[in-house]
Amino acid sequence: MARIRLSTDERYYERGLDFYQKKNLEAALADMDAAIIAAPRKAEYYAARGLMLLEDGAADEAEADFAQALKLDPTQWLAHYGRGMRAYQERRYDEAVTHFSRAQVLAPERPEVYLHRAAALHARGDREEARRDVDYALELLQHDETLPPKAQRALQSKARAWQAAL
Repeated sequence: MARIRLSTDERYYERGLDFYQKKNLEAALADMDAAIIAAPRKAEYYAARGLMLLEDGAADEAEADFAQALKLDPTQWLAHYGRGMRAYQERRYDEAVTHFSRAQVLAPERPEVYLHRAAALHARGDREEARRDVDYALELLQHDETLPPKAQRALQSKARAWQAAL
């Protein structure tokens, strides 16, 4: 079996994602910075770092990364998702729904987008549409073979809780 050789930026990016999954945000951000320095035109790197910055409480820095990601690639679903997350955190639910809806169009197979859009829909009072999004997220999760098992179980648990609440 041939071994895939990653470029320097890809190694930093992959390691940064691994650190992020292990909840080592400082190391994850350092690797994302290095990945961006090595490949400043990769929109996905900015979007991923933006999500990490958002989690770290640096919303304005995260927004700058989302904007750069979308400047480089307007179809970067993760940047729209990140903007939706920020809008939701700031209780701007209509805006959150708009961003999550854009992310859905660009990445219709991502169950987390449907779950977060459902939360925003519910927050603005649209329970029926929120229920449809949760049901669809659960359907996607039943057939998703790309998510790590732990992440898949966590999303399924979240979706079932939302389903029960709705």
